[in-house]
Order: sequence, then structure tokens, then C-alpha cells
Amino acid sequence: MGIILYENLEIGYVPKTPAQPYFESSLLHYAQRTLLQYAGKFGYPISYIQEQKGSLIQNIIPVHKTETQQISTSSKIELGLHTETAFHPYKPDYVMLLCLRGDHSAATTYCDLSDILKQLDLHTRRVLKQKWFTTGIDISFRTNNELDQEIPISIVDELDGMLTLTYDELLIKGTNDLAKEALQKVSEAIKKCTQEIILKTGDLLVIDNKKTIHGRKPFQPRYDGTDRWVQRMLIRKKLPPSEHLDGRMIVTKF
Repeated sequence: MGIILYENLEIGYVPKTPAQPYFESSLLHYAQRTLLQYAGKFGYPISYIQEQKGSLIQNIIPVHKTETQQISTSSKIELGLHTETAFHPYKPDYVMLLCLRGDHSAATTYCDLSDILKQLDLHTRRVLKQKWFTTGIDISFRTNNELDQEIPISIVDELDGMLTLTYDELLIKGTNDLAKEALQKVSEAIKKCTQEIILKTGDLLVIDNKKTIHGRKPFQPRYDGTDRWVQRMLIRKKLPPSEHLDGRMIVTKF
């Protein structure tokens, strides 16, 4: 799939962009209804206990203290291309981004696995399938001073007969010379294949998290209630085992 873009969806009245992501308002019921309606087409909405207090609908807005961090609430730096929660055993299958208020500078970047593979030789593809790589745990999952870890992964894997991609531009490492060389080639291929899309109010972008990495270009926040505001929902086709769930919140420990 790569991505799907739905345009001009009904989201109702949009209040001023909040200063913090933990924001609830009855004024947003149209937007929330739209997100839930489209989520049902793809699977089960889920959240993570470590991220945004387990919120099912997450507000992605610029936050002053995180302007230059590799985190969704940053603004003044480019958010590196990544698989959503690349380190997690229960990653989302889809990432849904509903734009409540756009910013023409804040382009969403994305790159699809099929385009990357076209740039790579057979030997490199074979190396990418080995578990010779590691990725770290996102900052958003370590807000209570939890230690980072190096999680073993393969960049290209196979699931239900289809190739999948796991990648994080800032956190992924190769554990031997062959892996480091392949990682460099992947990085070069991604630079050639990356595309951009600017989300407008009422746009809903659905990203296939198994095949497509995504990021965001930097933009200048104003903190005056008119900043970019995107609501994010994460979707899984199949829920994790019950011991990893509290309702629709994934509670897996690291």
C-alpha cells in the first residue's frame, strides 16, 4: 500500500492548537469520530502505556522543550525517517495522521520498501535479512528515565509471504562490517527515494508501517494557537496476547 491519502474529511470546529499534547475537548468529537471510523477499515486502534500516557488518540503538536529532539513534538529539526516503534515486538501495522491544522513548511516525508529495494544489489538484500542490526528505544518511551537498549532486528524480513521493513534513521546500527556496509547503502537508497507530502486541514494520511518509513521536515513554531496540529492513531490488524494488553493499551515491558 505505501500510503493512502483521504482529503477534505469532516473534522468540525478546530480550537486553538494546545501547548501540550495531553488535550481533550468535546469540540473535537467530529475529528475523533472520523479517526475511529477510518480506523475500523484497517484494524484495531491501539496505544502504548509508555507513550502519551496511553492515549488512544495522540496530539502531535510542537512543544517548546522538545523543539530539537527526535520526537513527534519536535519542530526545528528534521524528524528522521523511521518505522513507528521500530524496537517494539507489537509494532502498529498502520499509522493514521489526521490533520486538524496544517503548516506548508512541515512536509511529511516517506519512503517505500519497494523503491528502496530497486536501488540495492542482491548481496545487500541478503545482508538486510540477517539479524545483524540493532535499534534503540524511542525517547517517547523513556520519559521516566528508563534506560535505552539495543534491540536486535533485521531491516528486511518476511511476514505472511510479504517483505517488511524495519528502520530508524537515528537509532539503527550495524553489528558487523557487512551490516554497516549494507546500512550505508540503504541510507543512500532512501535519500534517492524519499518523497514528501504536505498535509492540509481535513487530510487523513494512512501509512503502511510494515513497508513505509516516515518523518517530517522542520518548521518554525509560533506557540500562538495557530501551529500545526495532527492527531495520530495507531492500528494493528491483530491484537497482541492478552497478557500484553490492558483494554486496547499495549503494556509490554522493556
